[in-house]
Amino acid sequence: MSRFVLIVAGGIGTRMQIKTAKQFLLVKGLPLMWWTLRSFKDAAPDAHLSIVLNPNLFDVFKELEQKYGDSGANAIIPGGVERFHSVLHGLTTLPDEGVVAIHDAVRPFPPVQMIQKCFNDAALHGSAIPVTPLKNSIRRIDKNGKSTAENRADFLTVQTPQCFDLALIKPAFTVEYDPSFTDDASVLEAAGHSIHLCEGDPMNMKITTNEDLIIARALSN
Repeated sequence: MSRFVLIVAGGIGTRMQIKTAKQFLLVKGLPLMWWTLRSFKDAAPDAHLSIVLNPNLFDVFKELEQKYGDSGANAIIPGGVERFHSVLHGLTTLPDEGVVAIHDAVRPFPPVQMIQKCFNDAALHGSAIPVTPLKNSIRRIDKNGKSTAENRADFLTVQTPQCFDLALIKPAFTVEYDPSFTDDASVLEAAGHSIHLCEGDPMNMKITTNEDLIIARALSN
């Protein structure tokens, strides 16, 4: 099956309270997103790779390519209001057959073997969602502020890339946006499809805080 990659890079750095979009912050001399793209080019060199980017960042992206070299992207697609809409914009540019990997631009270190397994599992099962077990104890807080201990073995942390058969995920995204769509798997599940889980990796971290950025700079090589 043909393989496609959608790198979702719609953020503008509001959570980290910075002027530079976090996917463009430098990590060991390269924009963070360049590390992400490198991982996918190594794992799936034949895949068509698209970046879904906030339109306000198009010029900045071009400047970064001139300074740091070709990103390796085959297409740059305007993002939407929410992540759901950005993914939808990306999916509309793809054919109805094949497997697509949808990945957060600010997860710069997905292992090559994990990416390849997600692609292969999705080709077999229709979807492949990488997950990792929780390490910390967790508590549920109700509307009154009361907390209750939960069994962490009943929960998993979800990562990207989330891979899907295009024949399943494209029709799933024809629905109206709902705030409960926290990731792409939740959209497919809402359409009535089961979700196939695969093993994630602790190093496949998402950069959302300044502390995460410090760790990313330590991990890069």
